[in-house]
Amino acid sequence: MNIKIITDSACDILEDDRDAYDIEIMPVYVTGDTKNYRDGIDITSELVYKNMRSGVRYKTSQIPYGDFFKRFEALILEKQPFIYLSFSSGLSGTYQAATLAARDLKETYPEAVFEVVDTKAVCYGLGHIVYAVAKAAKNGGTMDELIKQSSYYIKHVKHVFTVTDLQYLYRGGRLNKGTAIIGNMLHINPLLVVDEAGELKQIDKIRGEKKLIKKMVDYLEVYGNQMNAQTIGISHADNPDLAASFVKLAGKRFNTDNFKIVQLGATVGTHTGPGTLAVFFFDEWKEWPRI
Repeated sequence: MNIKIITDSACDILEDDRDAYDIEIMPVYVTGDTKNYRDGIDITSELVYKNMRSGVRYKTSQIPYGDFFKRFEALILEKQPFIYLSFSSGLSGTYQAATLAARDLKETYPEAVFEVVDTKAVCYGLGHIVYAVAKAAKNGGTMDELIKQSSYYIKHVKHVFTVTDLQYLYRGGRLNKGTAIIGNMLHINPLLVVDEAGELKQIDKIRGEKKLIKKMVDYLEVYGNQMNAQTIGISHADNPDLAASFVKLAGKRFNTDNFKIVQLGATVGTHTGPGTLAVFFFDEWKEWPRI
C-alpha cells in the first residue's frame, strides 16, 4: 500500500496536482462576521478577498488536536501509512497540535506507520514539497525515502513575498496605522522572506510596482539555482496582473515558461490581504531520482 500524503490548507497547490496524487488537505479554521469556516470547504479564498475589500475582518485558528487525532486514528485503523506535511511551526501552532496527537496515538497504536513533518514552509513553498513527496509516494517510495526527500526540499525551498496594500497588515495588528497610511500613499511595499526558522522576515522596502517586480526577480537570480530547469511557484491574492508581470520579467530573465500559478489560500491571505504576491523556488535544484 502506497503512503498517503496529507497537508493542510496553508498549502497552495494546483487542483489537478492534488487530485492526481491523492493529496489530502486538512482545513485551517477561518473566522469572520462571527462565523467559523473551514478553509477551502465552507469558504473560498475568492470570497474572503471580496469580503475583506468590503471591510470584513478575518482571523484564523490552528487545526485543533481533536481534528488530527480523529483523522490520524481513522487512517491507522485502516492500516494506511501516511505522512502529514505541516505548514511552518514558525507561523502557527498547527504542527504542535499534530505532534501531540501523533504522540498519543503512537502510545495506543505502537505498530502504526506514520510521520508528522514540520516543513518550515507555507503557500506554494509548502506546495512544492507536498507535490514532490506525493509524486514519489505514488511511485512506491518507502517511508525512509520520502522523509529523506522531504528533508532535502525543506532545506532548499525559498519564499519571497510582497504585500501591495498595507491596510490589511494594519487591521491584523502587524503594522501601525501611520506606517500603513504613509506606505500606501507613497506606494511603498515590503519585501519579505520566510527564514530558516520558518518565520516571516522583512528584508527590504520598494517603491513602485516595476521596481518591486524587478527586485523579486533579482532575488531569484541571486538565491536560485538552475531557474530554467525548475518550476517556479506563484501564489497571488486576487492579483493576477501582478503575477503576470512577474512571469513576464522572470520568464525573460531565466528563459523559462515553467510556472505554476495559484490563488493564495485564505489561511495566509486573511493576514496579508488582497493584492499579495508570493514566489517560491529552490536554492539548490535537484531532480530527485525516480523512486
